[in-house]
Amino acid sequence: MAGLERLKRRLVSEVVRENVETLHGLPFRPLPPSRTRRVRLGLLRGLSLVAAPTLLFLAVSALSTDRAERAGIAPRAALSGPTTLPAPRAISPAAFPLAVRKIVVDPGHGGTDPGAPASGGLWEKDITLDVAQRLRMLLGEAGFDVVMTRERDETVSLRERAQLANFQRGDLFVSIHFNSLPTRSYRGIETYHLGPTADPQVERLAGAENRASGYSLADFRRLLEGVYVHVRQTESKQLAEAVHQGLVETLVKGNPAIRDSGVKPAPFLVLVATEMPGILAEVSYLSNDEDARLLKDPAYRQEIARALFQGIRAYADARSRPGGQGSV
Repeated sequence: MAGLERLKRRLVSEVVRENVETLHGLPFRPLPPSRTRRVRLGLLRGLSLVAAPTLLFLAVSALSTDRAERAGIAPRAALSGPTTLPAPRAISPAAFPLAVRKIVVDPGHGGTDPGAPASGGLWEKDITLDVAQRLRMLLGEAGFDVVMTRERDETVSLRERAQLANFQRGDLFVSIHFNSLPTRSYRGIETYHLGPTADPQVERLAGAENRASGYSLADFRRLLEGVYVHVRQTESKQLAEAVHQGLVETLVKGNPAIRDSGVKPAPFLVLVATEMPGILAEVSYLSNDEDARLLKDPAYRQEIARALFQGIRAYADARSRPGGQGSV
């Protein structure tokens, strides 16, 4: 290595000297034969020092590529073409075992919107408020924070109810209603969660409940954007199943004349606009004389409130268990 360094310094010195002589117009002076041989040997030696490692590197690279191909590993050049990325997968709610702390209870109708009538001067808005107040007490005793969308007989639009629920950052939204049909003999319980429906009867019910919503058509389009793919839909369905089970166990088993009409999806605006898992329970039929008679009894309304409470608590307990979703 020391000889190579001396050769480099000599070559640089001679190049500098020749440049100076050229600038001063002096004729070219050839190297003596002995020095020419030394220069050639030095160049060959330097070339060998560079060429040998390069050839060794190329040989190792060729062997590595050949080994990768034999092992089924695609060479990098094969990956340079168009690549299709896998679609993102939905995150399971089971990954987030978060507790349910605040529940927004929504007594349907109120004020100038009385809801469905019943015999004897009974109105849906009065029964929903009474049951909601009873449910609030049960939830409060169990340690939940409770927010009511209305505390008295007052007009509150669906828009205002959803805004309140979102502002309060509720964990769950539970809307209480009582149904009515021209067929007065029908009795049943159904619980709705957010989702599309092809059932004409459910569409008519959603249309009736969506009246006086306070939303414009532009608001409605914005609200619907992407709502059906939200994980909230899955959570709402599980909440609906838990609450419906509580209602059936309490009300249907004690009275087989009441039909279990099941858990159904429906595009109720109040469920579309709220940002947390939510349900709308149609607990009984005010158009049926027997249901109307039972609903006048405070003890029966307390049973309804307790059934709603049991379903909510079952959902909350399952939600707080790691991996407990879907096993309410």
